[in-house]
Parts: sequence; structure tokens; C-alpha cells
Amino acid sequence: MALDLREGDYLVAGGKEYPIRSCAAWAWERGRAARRLMTVTASTKRAPALSSGRRGELVAVLTGIKCTPLDPIDPELRQRLDLRTPHELLGTFVDGGDTYYALVLEDLKR
Repeated sequence: MALDLREGDYLVAGGKEYPIRSCAAWAWERGRAARRLMTVTASTKRAPALSSGRRGELVAVLTGIKCTPLDPIDPELRQRLDLRTPHELLGTFVDGGDTYYALVLEDLKR
């Protein structure tokens, strides 16, 4: 079962929303062991299509997904992805059932 995750969605963890800056399928060889590392329960939100008439309001898309704790990404990955932002970038891995996803999130300091 593949998850409907994409750049521009928001990952919601610990009551805070993080914009997804990069999303890629990840081949993780240690499936069962990897699931033990996924201790955070999160959900996702997405801006509705403009035709729905609900502008500016985010809508929950996925709930109860498991992911690893959010950690700062290393400078080399930031450079490789060419993400130019003054905000901190965080990384996490999400369990999609038969596929894992590597996400890069933006921590907007407010």
C-alpha cells in the first residue's frame, strides 16, 4: 500500500505542522527492525483543490502514520537537494506498509 505523500503537503507531528520539501521512496532492507525505530505517530495535511472552494484551509489526508523522530539533516544532503531556505531542515522516514519514504521537512521558526 503506497502512501499518498507529496512535496507541498504538511507532516503534523507533536502538534506542529512541517511543510514537506522533499519526498522519495526509500529502499530499507531491514523492514521489521526499521519499524521499531518509528516511534512517532503523525498525520498529513494538504491544501484542497481550488475547485472545492475551501481556500487556505488545510485538510487532513492521512492519519496514524508511523515515522522516525525528526532529526536535523546533514549539510551535504541539504546541498545535494539544493534546498535554499533560512529555516532548519529536518529528516524522517515514514512507514508506508510495503514502501518506506524519506522526507525532508522545513521547520518554520515562528
